Amino acid sequence: MKQVVLALCTALLAGCESGTLTNHSQSCTSTGLFDAETVTCNGTAGSVRGSVGFEFGGSDDEDELEGPYRLTAALSVEQGEASVYDSEDERISLGSLSADEPLNVNAVVEPSNGSVFYVDTGEGEVRGLRYQGRIELL
Repeated sequence: MKQVVLALCTALLAGCESGTLTNHSQSCTSTGLFDAETVTCNGTAGSVRGSVGFEFGGSDDEDELEGPYRLTAALSVEQGEASVYDSEDERISLGSLSADEPLNVNAVVEPSNGSVFYVDTGEGEVRGLRYQGRIELL
């Protein structure tokens, strides 16, 4: 039963595009009137394989982020290497991430399918992913 609940929670918090995510947890807060204008999230994942999108905010269609946002984020991993990009379609690079090189992001993004950024490990895997970020509606 725990695996079913974990899978459901993972599906709600991160959109697995063509990859897998294990032991994912995330907490977010939002400020602003009507549509949340600023969202801050902190999260961890035991491992990531393939391409996985990370959402900031709710999982319902009503809470889906639209328009350009300023993304400020810090990502790190304990093992492995990955590329980080902002869009499922255009795959605009936000940088590379490895155990030796954490990644700091300061960019304008337009969430794609609710995801604010994507982590792509290619054929490999990263372990011990940690991230904290903030998006602000422009």
